[in-house]
Amino acid sequence: MNDSQHEHADGITEAHKPVPSYFYVLFFGLIIWAVIFMAYFLLSGWSSDAEFQEKMAAHTGEPVQATAEPAASAPAAEPAGSAPGGQALYSANCAGCHGADATGGFGTDLTAATYQYGKTPDDIKESIANGRGGSMPGFSGQLSPAEIDQLVDYLLKL
Repeated sequence: MNDSQHEHADGITEAHKPVPSYFYVLFFGLIIWAVIFMAYFLLSGWSSDAEFQEKMAAHTGEPVQATAEPAASAPAAEPAGSAPGGQALYSANCAGCHGADATGGFGTDLTAATYQYGKTPDDIKESIANGRGGSMPGFSGQLSPAEIDQLVDYLLKL
């Protein structure tokens, strides 16, 4: 009887084959991949709820509700001379689509020299109040005219 065979008390002999080496590579490789995969999603700040809210907002045309963001994606400091509430209004109503730093995301880049629908105060006010092109919702029902003016001032100073 060789090392890969075992005899039981009842006389039955079992032959055991060694486990193929590729099985160990696959098994431990999958464990390493799982640890890296979980670490990425746990440590990257990704949230399935935030992703769901963004997709629902895009689907329904409503603005994304502000949720707790990781510290790394906090909005930039308020530009000098802008309205004091402009940055807070931007963070609460615009950052979900246009990015915390206003360089774009689902929405367009608001730091660009020109905007698709014009970069005058009146053009920006029109875009915020009434929306644009089916993807930008209007905020006239959610923001007062003074708040829209604060957002306009904030965007023009970016």
